[in-house]
Amino acid sequence: MPTTCPFCGVGCQIQLNIKDEQILRVTTDFELAPNYGQLCVKGRFGVDFVHHPTRLTTPLIRKDIVPGQPFAKARKAASLAEGYRAASWDEALDLVADQLAAIAQQSGGDAIGAYCCAKATNEDNYIFQKLVRTLLKTNNIDHCARLCHAGSVAGLMRTIGSSAMSNSITEMEHLDTFLVTGSNTTYAHPVIALSLKKAVDNGARLIVIDPRRIELVDFATLWLQQRPGSDVAVFQAMAHVIVSEKLYDVDYIVRHTEDFAAYAASLTPFTPEWAEQVSGVPADKIRQAARLYANAHSAALYWGMGISQSTHGADNASALVNLAMLCGHIGKFGGGLNPLRGQNNVQGCSDMGGLPNVYPGYQPVGDAAVRANFAAAWGVDLSPANGLTAVEMVHAVARGEIRAFYIMGEDPMTSEPHLTHARHSLENLDFMAIQDIFANETALYAHVILPAASFAEKAGTFTNTERRVQRVRPALNPPGLARPDLDILLDLARRLSQRRGIDTRQGWEYAGPAAVWREVGQVAPDFRGITYERIAKVGIQYPCPDEDHPGTLYLFADGVPRGRGKFWPLDFQPPLETPDEVYPFNLSTGRLLYHWHGGTMTRRSALNDIAPQPVVEINPADARRIPCADGDLVRIASRRGEVTARVEVSDRSPVGTIFLPFHYAEAAANLLTLDELDPAAKIPDYKNTAVAISPAETHDWQMILH
Repeated sequence: MPTTCPFCGVGCQIQLNIKDEQILRVTTDFELAPNYGQLCVKGRFGVDFVHHPTRLTTPLIRKDIVPGQPFAKARKAASLAEGYRAASWDEALDLVADQLAAIAQQSGGDAIGAYCCAKATNEDNYIFQKLVRTLLKTNNIDHCARLCHAGSVAGLMRTIGSSAMSNSITEMEHLDTFLVTGSNTTYAHPVIALSLKKAVDNGARLIVIDPRRIELVDFATLWLQQRPGSDVAVFQAMAHVIVSEKLYDVDYIVRHTEDFAAYAASLTPFTPEWAEQVSGVPADKIRQAARLYANAHSAALYWGMGISQSTHGADNASALVNLAMLCGHIGKFGGGLNPLRGQNNVQGCSDMGGLPNVYPGYQPVGDAAVRANFAAAWGVDLSPANGLTAVEMVHAVARGEIRAFYIMGEDPMTSEPHLTHARHSLENLDFMAIQDIFANETALYAHVILPAASFAEKAGTFTNTERRVQRVRPALNPPGLARPDLDILLDLARRLSQRRGIDTRQGWEYAGPAAVWREVGQVAPDFRGITYERIAKVGIQYPCPDEDHPGTLYLFADGVPRGRGKFWPLDFQPPLETPDEVYPFNLSTGRLLYHWHGGTMTRRSALNDIAPQPVVEINPADARRIPCADGDLVRIASRRGEVTARVEVSDRSPVGTIFLPFHYAEAAANLLTLDELDPAAKIPDYKNTAVAISPAETHDWQMILH
C-alpha cells in the first residue's frame, strides 16, 4: 500500500507490504518525489511500532472516577492496569464531552487548553482546531512546533511574512553554494542529507556553522565552530563583511526590501574581530564565509533546531533572513530560506491552524476581517483573543487559569522544558483527556484515554517540509476498538455541539477525509487547487490556488508576502544560562539517528535494539576532567533536576559542551532544561543549559530504570 512515512518532515513515499495484517517490509518507488527510492533506517525498519503489544486498544477511564462525584485532580497512575478500567466509546466520549462542556460553561472556554498533533493528518488537525475554536470558544491551541521551529516562524514572519521552507528537495542536487547551521542533517533528515552530499559531489560549496562536528563537516568547504549560543554574533559579523566590502545585491535591496540604511548602520560594531572574541570563530573564517556566500550565483540556507530552540531563536532566524536579503539569495532556484521541519506533519499542523494566533492558512486571529470571514464560513462567532502557547498553557495551569487539557498525540511530560514544574502544573488539572496510539508519559495523568489509529490504519494527507501535500492511506485495520483520529474528533464534536447548543454551518457529518480537505481549500486559498485526485500518485507543493496550477517549486520569485522584506537590526544577547563554577558544562539536547523525538514510536520498534539506553556524549578533554570513560555512569544535574546516563567519549561535541538525546523517559533531558521563553516566539531553550557532571553508582541507574 503506498503511503507517507510517519517520521521526519522529508515526507518520504513508502510502500507497506502487508500479509495477514502484518507489515512484512517497507519498500519505495524510485520514480516518486521527494525521496526517489531513498529511505533512512527509521522509514525502512522503524514502522513495526504499529504492531507493538502496548498499543491502546480500548477507551480507558480512571478507576477512581465515580459517577456524580467530583473528580480527583490529575495524578500519575502507577500503571494502566492499576489506574484504569476499560470503557465503551459512548461512555468515554460522553464523559469527555460532559467535562469539557461543564468547564467551558463554568469558567469560559479559555479555561481549556488543547494540543493538536504534528503526527496526525491535515484533516485531523483542521477538524481539531475547528472544534476547539467553534465549540469550546478558545484559541488556546498549540502543538510541538512551539517547541521546535517557533523561533524560525517568528523570525521569518516579521521579516518576510512567510515561515515555510522556500526551496524544494529536488533543487538540492543542483546547488551552487549552501550553508547549513543548527542542523545535524544526516541524523535528523537523512534523505535530505543524501541530496546535500550529492550537491557537494556535483561541485557545490558547503559552509557549516555548528558547535558540534556533525557529519556534514567532512563535506564542507568551510566549517565555523562557534560557541553555543553565539549564532547571532557570527551572522551579524558576516553581514558586516558583506556591507563593508559592498558585496550586497543593490538591485534586490532596492526592488524588494526596506530599512536597509538603518540596518547597515547597525552593523558597525559587529566586526569579525569582535565576533571572534564572542564566538571563538577566527575572524578570517568569518570573512571567508561571508565572501563565499555573497559571491555565489545562488545560495540556499538550511537550518534546524540549533537555530530555533533558543530564547533568541527569533533573532537567530532574522539574522539569517538579513543575510539572504543582503545578497539577493531569495526567490530563485537554489536560493532561499529553508527551516528543515521536524515531524512528518508539523508543517501541515501549522498550515491547518494548529496555533494560538492563526486560523488555517496563517490568517491572523487578531485581524477582524479575517475573523469575520471564518465566522461566516463556519457559522459561529469566534473569540477575538490570541490563545496561549504550549508552554504558556502549562504555566496557566499552575496559576489555576486553565482547568482542563485535551491532548491529541502530544506528550508534554516528555517535551516540555523543566519537567518537574510541568508535572506540578498538570497535577492541578481538573480534567485531562488523551487521544493517542500508546500510553505515553502524559497519558498516565489523564482521566480518560482514547485509543487512536496509527498512520498505517487511516486516510488523509501529510504536508512535508517543502510544502508538498501527500496522501496517507490505510494498509491495516486499527487494533481492537482503536479508531482514526478524525472519527474520534467528529464523534466528540457532535456530543459537544449538543451540550453547548452550538451548530456550525457544515455540522459535524463529513463523508471522510476528502470532504474535510475540500473544506480546507474553501477557507485557505493556498490549498484550493490540491485535490485527492491530483495527488493520487505524487504530492503537490502549495501555494496551489486552482486546479490548473502545477504547484510551487520555490517561493518568492515575485517578492515576499509582506510586500518588501524588512531588514531587522539585532543586538547580541548571550544565553540566559551559561556555565559557572557550580554548573561548569553546557548541555545541548537533540536527536539520534535511530530514534525519533520522545521515542514513543521508535522505542517500540526494532530500532530500540540498536540504541536501547540513554548515552551522554562528552568531549575527551572533559572526560579526563570529570573523570569518566566510555560506558561509565554519570549523574547530570542542573538547577532544576538530574538524570543518569552512560558516557560516550567523543570529539563531536566541543570542550565544555555535552550532548544528551531527548528520546529516553528514564533519563529525560527536559528534567534539566529551563523554561524561560523567547519573547517573540515563546519557545524555550533546549540548547543552552548549565549542568554539573559527576560519577554515578550502578544503583542510581537501576533505580532510574525501574
